[in-house]
Amino acid sequence: MGNGVLLGDSGYPCRPFLMTPYQNPVLDHQKKYNRCHCSTRSVMERTFGRLKRRFHILHSEIRMIPSKACKIIMACAILHNICILLNEPDIEDDGLVIDNDGDLGDRFFGNQDGRGVRDHISSTFFNR
Repeated sequence: MGNGVLLGDSGYPCRPFLMTPYQNPVLDHQKKYNRCHCSTRSVMERTFGRLKRRFHILHSEIRMIPSKACKIIMACAILHNICILLNEPDIEDDGLVIDNDGDLGDRFFGNQDGRGVRDHISSTFFNR
């Protein structure tokens, strides 16, 4: 399994691989986590929207076996990045730059129910 986590809304359970917002954040770092979680999910949703506008096959259900669907999605992402490099026009391009060189901090070794992982993330990265 790869490193990283997925972001989900509050309709999903919090799992070690799926981070959801706090239902009722009380502490400052929980509130900061929720703001960043929401902001990041928003960036991802806009990115998916850009891909769907550029490649119509992504606009609806891909009726193929999962391995082939993954290859199609990856090909669309690669082609989209090439379009960006070639300055191809894009609808609603906001020019957002994302810096992924942040410090990843210590790995979490506690209870892997998801809530503990989320607590570790919020207290490690949003308690400054």
